[in-house]
Amino acid sequence: MTAIQQQAVQLIYQLPDEKIKAIITLAIDELRLMDFQKQEQNLKKKNAFARLEQLHLDLPDDFDADTELASALEEKYGTSD
Repeated sequence: MTAIQQQAVQLIYQLPDEKIKAIITLAIDELRLMDFQKQEQNLKKKNAFARLEQLHLDLPDDFDADTELASALEEKYGTSD
């Protein structure tokens, strides 16, 4: 348990049950929101990947991305020698 968690527990021990119920409700709502945001982020990533797949790039069978990158970098910046 982290120091901030220990501090929260110590403070909660001092509260009456009605107030603790409110804190529990708040914590549940926050966890749901965090889960929703995570799901939303994953959906955005999946949609972006799906759009990339729909591009249907017609690359030759012998296409080597590493070689192309090295060539483009050398063309733009020159050799590192």
